[in-house]
Amino acid sequence: MADIVLRCCCLLEGLETAEKFLGWSARSGKIVLRIALIRLQQGYIAQANTSAALIG
Repeated sequence: MADIVLRCCCLLEGLETAEKFLGWSARSGKIVLRIALIRLQQGYIAQANTSAALIG
């Protein structure tokens, strides 16, 4: 999952280009990218919640 996030968000490649590079079928990148971004968001939320508890 990190590959598709890196290629689309950091290297600014399009989904089609990233899918072709990774050898994935069409439209699979969209699904995997969505799952990866949700997990990344959950990780940041969890980290923020633990950091806030330590400040206070």
